[in-house]
Amino acid sequence: MIWGRQDPHIPGRGRALIYQTLTEAGVTFTWHEFNAAHAFIRDEGPRYDPALAHICYTLIFELFKRKLSQGDL
Repeated sequence: MIWGRQDPHIPGRGRALIYQTLTEAGVTFTWHEFNAAHAFIRDEGPRYDPALAHICYTLIFELFKRKLSQGDL
């Protein structure tokens, strides 16, 4: 999961509820929160943060490589 802390669509309480629900359900996941707004990865508009987007894409590609290359679906 990748979140922007300043995203008004999913405030802190909502993120906490999602985290708690996934944890209680025994779901394996990673959780990353960045000091960024909604859609900060989208490469257009004033909220775009290219440095954070690069970090997030690196995390995503690492996950794909780790899980898909090992057949661990």
